Amino acid sequence: MAQFIPRSYFQIPGTIPKTYFLGHHHAGANKIKTILPNISIVLECRDFRLPLSTQNPTLERAIAGRQRIVVYTKSDLGTDSKTARQTLKRIYGDNAIFWDKHKPATTAALLKRLKDSARAVDSLVGLRALVVGMPNVGKSTLLNSLRNIGISGKVAKAAKTGDQAGVTRKIGTAVRIVPSEDKGGIGGGVFLMDSPGIFQPYVEDGETMIKVALAHGIKKGLIHDEILADYLLYSLNRWDPALYKRYCEPTNDINQFLTAVARKDGKLRTGGAPNIPEAAARVLSQWREGKLGRYVLDDLSETSILTHQANLEQPPQSMSQAKKQQKLDRKQTQETG
Repeated sequence: MAQFIPRSYFQIPGTIPKTYFLGHHHAGANKIKTILPNISIVLECRDFRLPLSTQNPTLERAIAGRQRIVVYTKSDLGTDSKTARQTLKRIYGDNAIFWDKHKPATTAALLKRLKDSARAVDSLVGLRALVVGMPNVGKSTLLNSLRNIGISGKVAKAAKTGDQAGVTRKIGTAVRIVPSEDKGGIGGGVFLMDSPGIFQPYVEDGETMIKVALAHGIKKGLIHDEILADYLLYSLNRWDPALYKRYCEPTNDINQFLTAVARKDGKLRTGGAPNIPEAAARVLSQWREGKLGRYVLDDLSETSILTHQANLEQPPQSMSQAKKQQKLDRKQTQETG
């Protein structure tokens, strides 16, 4: 039998959208700017599987200069990438926290950081913190977990959560996650505000959009499940084709792979023909639950990180954005000329 050779690159379809920047994203970004003067610390959430792709240059500029903790959420879903944590720690040091909602100790560690900050601020009205990030990176889940551990006794769910983008659509009210000193807490307490997921205005790289869609970071259906499943197959083959050996032998053919999934998991149409769309949805669900490997999707090589950081400093613009900026530049030149 010939040795299996995985694809060396993935052909990005021309149908991949370049943005998912919606009205409430724009409104949320503007609102964040108005409340930042009252915020002592920002918790910026990024999906650990996509530590680069879920870093938003728009948010970077908005929160520049603020004390910040980078919270890598869903860290349990990237544990097969053995060097990822070490690489990210080299970039952010102690300002990087790896959070797993299934491990209360990781929530407690973050809560301790917030308590330490509250002691340093020593405000009578309490420490105000804001959680930000791209859509569906786990901001609201984090807020609820911090509140459950920080406030003794049974507490109501403070923020609505879901497994798709767009559940939170506006800045939330300040929620107490640590009681005040007179109730056994610290100073005036700690308050955390939730915010809507804010997408990048423009994403030139179609591969980034595919990866974000794999993690449910954009609305379901904007990129067909079969395309996402094909990219996932490409990734599985680069990691370890044995990850899907329960379905079939190593393959680069997405139809062969999804047909095998359909027959194995009973995703069949009337008459026994494979239901390819259902098989694709099944594969994506399996991966999102960590049942097809727990790998980081982003390339964390030094070259990739340097390229990413350069793009953060000068993000790519769409044609309409570029024209708008040129118009603004001309106007400013005329006013100063």
